[in-house]
Amino acid sequence: MTIIQPNKTNHKANFLISLLILTSISIAVWGVFLYNQLVDFRHEVKKQEADISRAEVMNAELKNNLYSIIDAKNLKSSVDSQSLILDKNPEYVKKPLVASH
Repeated sequence: MTIIQPNKTNHKANFLISLLILTSISIAVWGVFLYNQLVDFRHEVKKQEADISRAEVMNAELKNNLYSIIDAKNLKSSVDSQSLILDKNPEYVKKPLVASH
């Protein structure tokens, strides 16, 4: 003879299904969070690359300006225009001779 029990449910199976659903939802939310971080990181990398490129261009321009300023032709013309005299034997600092005992 078969006994029918209509209100009896399997609580272990319901708990396991609920746990799997909760885990899969948590993994999906975590995946979206990681994807957003990855996109932000890629944008930051592109911005940094653009900044580096701009800095390289500015560096090249500054070097070009520096080299044109310290060019021998320009220095000679600036010396002539300011009527400076080139000293062949400069004496910058003279140390006094101290007698040792």
